[in-house]
Amino acid sequence: MSAISTFQSNEELSDPSGDLSEVLRHIGAGRLAGTRRKLANSWETRAFLEIGLELLREDLLEYSGPDLDSEDRSRLFESLSRERILGRAAQWQEQDREKLLTVNMYRGRWEHKNRFTEDLIAYLFRLAPQQRRLDHFERACLAMMGEVSLGELVRRLSTAVSTTLVNDQLSALQHSIETALPRHPQVQEFSKAQYDLILPRWAAIYRRIGEAYGFGLRSGTTWDDVAIIFNALTQGYMFKSRSSEDALRLSSGEDLLAGSILLMVRAMADLPGGEDLNTRFARPRR
Repeated sequence: MSAISTFQSNEELSDPSGDLSEVLRHIGAGRLAGTRRKLANSWETRAFLEIGLELLREDLLEYSGPDLDSEDRSRLFESLSRERILGRAAQWQEQDREKLLTVNMYRGRWEHKNRFTEDLIAYLFRLAPQQRRLDHFERACLAMMGEVSLGELVRRLSTAVSTTLVNDQLSALQHSIETALPRHPQVQEFSKAQYDLILPRWAAIYRRIGEAYGFGLRSGTTWDDVAIIFNALTQGYMFKSRSSEDALRLSSGEDLLAGSILLMVRAMADLPGGEDLNTRFARPRR
C-alpha cells in the first residue's frame, strides 16, 4: 500500500500521540533543541520518513528480481539516496498539491544521507505502533474472556495476532532489518525493549487469563517464561507464513500457531491431566 493512501491529512502526519524528537537523534544536527523538536514533529519529517519506509518495503519485501530487459538492477543493499526520496515525494505531490516536499526541506533536516538513514532506522523501530497494537489486543482479550472457553480464546487471540503481524508490512520490514543488521545499535535497542517493555505486558495479560480461567503455572515456570515462549512461536510462525502460500496447520488440522500455543498451555499450566480446554470457561466475577 502506498504511503500516500496511508495519511490523508497534515494532522495525521503530525501524529500528536508521540514526540519524535525522542526518536530522531540526527535531525537538525547542531540546531537548538526547540528547533530540532519542531522539525522532528512536523508532518514534512514524517512524510520523508514514510517515503523512506515505502522505498525499503519495495526493495526488501516486494522486490522479485531485476527487469532483465531494462537497466533496472537490484537496490536491495543500496543506501537510500536523496534523489530517490525526492523522486517519490514528487509522486506524492501529484496526488496532493498541498503536501509540498522540497530538497531544502530535506537538507534542513538531514545534512548528510547517513543521518537520514540512521533516523529512518530509529523511526522504523519506534515502539509506539507496537504499543498501540498491544493495547488493542489487550482490550479484545479482556472482552472475550467472559464469553468463550479457554481453548477458543487461544484460537481467537492467535488468529488475531497472526493475521495482524503477517499482514503488517512494518513488522515484516523490522524483521528484515533485524536479520540484515543484527549488530546495529537501534536494532539491539529494539530487541532489548521487547524484553524490558513489551513482553512484560504480554506476561501480565497471560496472568489475567490464568486468573480468569482459574489456573496457575506448573512449578518452575513463570508468566514471563510464557510470554517469551509464545513470542518465539509467534515470530517463527510469522516468518514462515510470509514465505508460504498455503495455510500452516498441524496434522490434526489445527492452525499451526493456535495448535502450538494450546500444546504449550497444556504443558505449562497447572491443569488436571487430560482436561479439554474447550470446556474450561472463565470463572464468574465476584
